[in-house]
Amino acid sequence: MPTYSYKCTLCSHEFDVQQSISDDALTACPECKGALQKVFGKVGVTFKGTGFYRTDSKAAPKKDPPKKEG
Repeated sequence: MPTYSYKCTLCSHEFDVQQSISDDALTACPECKGALQKVFGKVGVTFKGTGFYRTDSKAAPKKDPPKKEG
């Protein structure tokens, strides 16, 4: 279940709540009954590099064994 952060616009009280995605957002501060605002933080996943492709995880092609002379 996701955790959402809220901040009161009146008293600046901040808190986290575990809610289902289908639940309605909270609207009243538990401290002063003021209006709440959802707080959005940084994204938990960061992709770095030149790119991510399906071929990145494939094994290198096998080379033919050297031919014997003679």
